[in-house]
Amino acid sequence: MTKIVIVTMPFVDEPSPLAAPAVLKASLMKNGFDCDGIDLNIDVYNKIKHDPRRESFLKFFYEQKISEEIVDDISSMLNFYVDEILKRRPVVVGLSLFCHTCQTFTAWLCALLRHHAPDLKIVIGGPGLQTLEKSLYKYPDRLKNMNLIDDYITGDADESFVEYLKGNKIYPGINSTAWVPVKNFDGLPPPDYSDYQFFRYSYPLLPIIDSRGCVQDCEFCDVIAFWDKFQSLTAEKIFQRMQYFIDLYEVYRFQFSSSICNGNLKEFRKFVKIVSEFNKKAASVESQIHWIGSFIIRKKTHHTEELFQLIKESNGTLLTGVESVVERVRIDLGKKFTNDDLEHHMDMVRKYQIPTNILMIATYPGETEDEFSMAKQWFIDHKEFAGNPVSKVQLTKVTVLPGTKLSEKVENSQLHMNNLIIDERSEDMARIIKSCGFEIDKHY
Repeated sequence: MTKIVIVTMPFVDEPSPLAAPAVLKASLMKNGFDCDGIDLNIDVYNKIKHDPRRESFLKFFYEQKISEEIVDDISSMLNFYVDEILKRRPVVVGLSLFCHTCQTFTAWLCALLRHHAPDLKIVIGGPGLQTLEKSLYKYPDRLKNMNLIDDYITGDADESFVEYLKGNKIYPGINSTAWVPVKNFDGLPPPDYSDYQFFRYSYPLLPIIDSRGCVQDCEFCDVIAFWDKFQSLTAEKIFQRMQYFIDLYEVYRFQFSSSICNGNLKEFRKFVKIVSEFNKKAASVESQIHWIGSFIIRKKTHHTEELFQLIKESNGTLLTGVESVVERVRIDLGKKFTNDDLEHHMDMVRKYQIPTNILMIATYPGETEDEFSMAKQWFIDHKEFAGNPVSKVQLTKVTVLPGTKLSEKVENSQLHMNNLIIDERSEDMARIIKSCGFEIDKHY
């Protein structure tokens, strides 16, 4: 059988497993290919986690700036990982880039792989191929033109990578942005995590691929630009996957890898009820299921108190995409819930002590000075939620992604973005949130 190695590329600043090697391995093995998965990201994460030179390493990964104090370490790291890949004697290596911060290390590793194994086929893929340039995929084209890679695959690779290995290089998504979503999402095999060494992670937390696409239409988000149709697994199938992983790996903690865990509200209600009943029968807290998922707020009539009680009993942690606490701004950008709905959500997660992260855009284009003041005041008025139950506020600056409605507005001069004002307001918002007692995680 043709030997393939799938590699998760650094650097993603998270201590939990990433799903790509497991997802692709399952599809390849189903189609008769021999495959190993390697998570380089967790190895690098652990190496620099407590290193006093961590900031220097991050500058290398994020900005390709290398200082003399880490140059020997980077060289050793690259050579070690090339040996790790090549000792498996692959015919093809697939490098998975979860985000654009994986691009620097990928280019360097490709150069070294090409030097040591010139006949090895090198293919890259994943969301991290995108760049914030007018063309979505200038990065992989540059690597291909420099002969650092043989090919790249955009979008869902479950089927396209299999076709590539069969020799079909004209399949949608291969060296092209014109990829097509998997038609039968429900028919994909469960991810294969057999190559993962769970002791290397801060806490074993398996990704669950429960859906693709989104039911919302937020103007800053590019998910709907890629998946025009929302597909999700049934509650029963999600729970069966969890039980399968529990039996196989003795892991009880899961993270939904989708953009939204409650996109299909009917199935989500079933899911939390099934898990709630499972947890009530568990012998201990350690043998109960715990889960984390990106959660959308809806009208309070749709998210009843009973639902929040079941979320608590199912040990859910919510990553709640609020984006803006200013109602007018939030509704304009695509989040169709009122501040009254937001208050209901906050009251319910506090009443049932559901761990919650709030995802916020520090300031949004078109937001007035008065509205920005209103946003700061919201945190002052809600400081009692700090740590109870809001574990963290994840703050980002607005990013104009190609293919989004926001990019069209900016390009058509319907919306002016003053980056200096955005920078100043972002720091001001971060200061206010922190002064109110919230733990803050700045993603910029």
